[in-house]
Amino acid sequence: MINPYHSRINMKQILDLQSYQYQTTLYMERDVAANSNIDAPIEITSLGHFMLLFMTGDFTTKYDDEGQPADAGICEIYLQLIDGSNSRPLFTEPVPANIILSPGRSRAVAGLGDPSEPLRTFFPFIYTFPLNGQLIMRIENGASYENRVRIAFTGIRIFGDNRQGV
Repeated sequence: MINPYHSRINMKQILDLQSYQYQTTLYMERDVAANSNIDAPIEITSLGHFMLLFMTGDFTTKYDDEGQPADAGICEIYLQLIDGSNSRPLFTEPVPANIILSPGRSRAVAGLGDPSEPLRTFFPFIYTFPLNGQLIMRIENGASYENRVRIAFTGIRIFGDNRQGV
């Protein structure tokens, strides 16, 4: 990338910084039974802290034989983000998945295509999960059929003090 309006890019500085931190994506995919809820944890591990910057994803809905959504356009999936290291709810209550996830709803029946726009936008949410902790997404499915939720959490992996300067 040419950067004509700023100072020269210092590759040594960038590579040194990556020995302390780098951008990464954590992925979660879960099936949620009809009229149920689950906690979907992602282990942060001892590799380092994880500073979440944004998330994106989608969720399914069942379609009938005529190609009409069984949910009548009403979002039946609710999400609540929780810091598993201290059980802190980061959303005060579950929110409809279509507010956070983009492109949002997709068909659950194979072969019918995806009615959602393929353009993914990102829901910004900055929060640091400590090493050896968990990022937990509580998923509620109010539909009378199973749904799948897929979310990509993108952020910065920050090495713990014992790894600094490696």
